[in-house]
Amino acid sequence: MELENIEYWRSLTNIGLTKIFVLKILSEGANHGYGILKWLESLTHGCCTPMFGTIYPILKNLTLGGYAKVKKDKPLKGGQKRRTYTLTSMGMKPFQIALDAWKTTIPYINRAIESEGPRIRKKGVKKDA
Repeated sequence: MELENIEYWRSLTNIGLTKIFVLKILSEGANHGYGILKWLESLTHGCCTPMFGTIYPILKNLTLGGYAKVKKDKPLKGGQKRRTYTLTSMGMKPFQIALDAWKTTIPYINRAIESEGPRIRKKGVKKDA
């Protein structure tokens, strides 16, 4: 069952964090897909390392939305040109909003995980006297 597989839980974390990490990396300067993937791996110490199939749709959506721009550089060995992505000034706003959302959410997540939670009494069960 997938609920008993740690990779399932890691993939959920990856899905939730990849977009903000891509925005963070691009906020620091231009980069290409492979560079973003390697930076993500280093940034998260291997915890949140998505596949190329996750990064490129994010980059495409950022570009189509005007949040990033793409430049084709010199051709690689196979003849395909490397695409370098840069966050636009418009792209900085979603990054700041996402950053604020995560910064305010993380303490609550930590408290919820570390807490024993509320003690809920079952109906018909009397409290110890």
